[in-house]
Amino acid sequence: MNTDELLALLVRHREDLRRWLDDDQYRTFLTMLERLREAGTDPERVAMATMAVVRSLWPVPDDAGELARAVHHHGRSVAVTAAVPSQDAVLAALEALYAAPSSTPPGPRREPEPEPGPGPTSEPATVAALVAAAKRRLLAEPSRAAAPVGSPSAGSEPADVIVLADPETGPRSPDFQFDPGTGRPRDIVVRVNRILLADRDPWGAADWWLGGNSWLGGRPAALIGQIPDERLADAALALVEEGR
Repeated sequence: MNTDELLALLVRHREDLRRWLDDDQYRTFLTMLERLREAGTDPERVAMATMAVVRSLWPVPDDAGELARAVHHHGRSVAVTAAVPSQDAVLAALEALYAAPSSTPPGPRREPEPEPGPGPTSEPATVAALVAAAKRRLLAEPSRAAAPVGSPSAGSEPADVIVLADPETGPRSPDFQFDPGTGRPRDIVVRVNRILLADRDPWGAADWWLGGNSWLGGRPAALIGQIPDERLADAALALVEEGR
């Protein structure tokens, strides 16, 4: 089982995981999954992060079918042979697992459902579908039409402002990037966007700003002006350094 297959397995059993793990355990699991995302393309960091994900799943019961086999019987080999996952796969898994419904109240645990077999109703969501859902989530955030290149609102460098391709309305720039008084990009946003290479990976940069961040304790975009700019920049630098 490679890392992408492990992620697909976790997504397939996301509702089971919310039942098998209590809230604290599930938060720990998501934190470890965030570390896998932050590991980037460094094989050693990916292997360590994958093992941390597997260890966070040890509370999964022994009779949990294919997930139990992956965690309790093949977990170490999954980590040792971990390959660098595609960023799309990690992003899609995080999107699906964050959206999983809360655990049910204590009570008799249901028997594990049969493992998926052939048939139109048993196919798990594809990575492409989950990535599309993640992009829809980012496009649903408050935004404005992207400013023309060369205008003050577009910044002086291509990476200064995140521009997302909306298939319905055209290029959009998330609103959090701009000073409400001047309409120009905030200095800290420009600084972080350059660190994140927002011109090369605008979706990844947008997800960093608008997704949860275990180190900062919230969504970075919501923390602008609430915490020192240096903390935001350091968090972005840490992500880039871990990915090298």
